[in-house]
Amino acid sequence: ERPSAGIYLDGCPETPVAWCICYSYGSIGTLHVLEDHRGKKLARVLMRHMVRIVTESHGIPPFVFVHDRNFKSNELFSSERWVKQPLCFSKMFVSAQNV
Repeated sequence: ERPSAGIYLDGCPETPVAWCICYSYGSIGTLHVLEDHRGKKLARVLMRHMVRIVTESHGIPPFVFVHDRNFKSNELFSSERWVKQPLCFSKMFVSAQNV
């Protein structure tokens, strides 16, 4: 099972403006918001939703790999109190929801 979620505009159910796709082992693989819709906290809404989905379906807190230079994503996961685990060229964040 690969959990995923999207946010759609009213009247446009075919194309999401934001989406999140997880890997089957509990990692958030893609979290993206179209440029015209950034700054509306859509990534935060999706990320919180996916924490619940992955925790319920896998029984573990989700995690995500974020490149050091992806400042917005680092800021997002840090602000949600995800725990940083330093790696070579990225950081792994683990959801602190169930820790």
